[in-house]
This record gives sequence, structure tokens and C-alpha cells, in this order.
Amino acid sequence: MLELGYAIAGLAVAFLLVLVLPRLMLRRAQDRLASRLLADASRPFDLLTRAELCVGPRRRLPGVLGLGGGAIVFESVFGDIHTLATQRLNKIVTGDRLASGRRLLRLEILRLTSADGTDLEFVLPPASAAAWRSHLGLWAVQERKAAIDVVSPGKR
Repeated sequence: MLELGYAIAGLAVAFLLVLVLPRLMLRRAQDRLASRLLADASRPFDLLTRAELCVGPRRRLPGVLGLGGGAIVFESVFGDIHTLATQRLNKIVTGDRLASGRRLLRLEILRLTSADGTDLEFVLPPASAAAWRSHLGLWAVQERKAAIDVVSPGKR
């Protein structure tokens, strides 16, 4: 009977390691990538957070998402880079539901639509999503203010 208890405990530990260990390794890889990007003085960031790019209904690519230098940049831990100029942003959506309709638990989505209609969806922790809402809200206010301040001759 004691051997059966050890076997069940061993299986439980192995099961937890299979579920938890890959997630921890990906977080460490994201942190190392963020440290490397922050050390590069030629690319200043106003905001840099862990994120996952949605590349399918069930697939996500882990990496970091940064805002700075007039662009939003996603760099994955595997080397893929996606850049979207802030001038080309057409729509910003946040929430807890992917475009496919799948609902997320304890995570939030940041969906960016460019001027040509392509969507980029990022999965973020709630604290990171709040920071992105704040920074992109401030950016939107600055853009509207800059558009209002433009004076065109011949218009009243």
C-alpha cells in the first residue's frame, strides 16, 4: 500500500513538472530577452512587457512587446520580430475575448488594427494590459491634440 502512495505522489509531481516547468522556462527566456532589449541604448522603450502573439486559434508565440520610437515592436524568444508604426494604428481593442471568440481567464487581449486592416493580437497579464491601455491612451490624446493644432490655410 505504501508503494502505491509513493507511485501516486511521484506521478503527481511529474505531472506538475510537465505543466509548470515549461511555463517557468518561457518566462525566464522572456525576461532575458527584455533585459537584452533594455540594455540596447539605440532602441529606447517607453513600455516593455511580456506578451504572447496569437498566431492561431490555439497557438501563441511568447516574447516581449515594446512601445517606443514611434513604433510598437514585438520580439519573440525565437527571434521573430513584428513592427507596427504608431502612425499606422487604426484601432486599439482590449478585453478578455480573442477575435475568434475564445474567452481568456486571468489574461487580457490587446488587439491592434493597422491602417491596411491587418490585426495583431497579443495576450497579456492584467497588470501589463492596464499599462498598455494607459500608454496607448496617452498616445491617442497626443495624436488628437497634434491634429487639432494643425492650421491649414483657407479653412475657417
